[in-house]
Amino acid sequence: MSATLIPIIVAIAVGPATNTPSGAAFASTSVVVTDSSGVAQPAVLLTGKETPTPWAFSTSVNPGAGSVVATALDVNGVALGQPITQTFTEAGSPPQFFPPTGITVTPVSAAQAAASSLAMAKKA
Repeated sequence: MSATLIPIIVAIAVGPATNTPSGAAFASTSVVVTDSSGVAQPAVLLTGKETPTPWAFSTSVNPGAGSVVATALDVNGVALGQPITQTFTEAGSPPQFFPPTGITVTPVSAAQAAASSLAMAKKA
């Protein structure tokens, strides 16, 4: 049985324009989401032209802790500057239950058993 996926929106903040260290033009920012399963989702390339919100996209993740890594890329796919990482915990939790851990059997008199049965019948 798989966990229920939690929808999230990933948005990156960008700083002011700066010269690229390689001299090649900026192409996009690669964003990789890894959820609590430990498996990285395919990279999403953001250009600032996303709609309805620039620099943002939606995805779904497994409940628990995860991380997002964003890396600016030039037109040759070379990283510009250092990647940044943000950790998160999804706003969801897996279904829970209360497992039985023991049973107690207590002998009682016939009168106590009859009184208990009568009380249970009145509740029903």
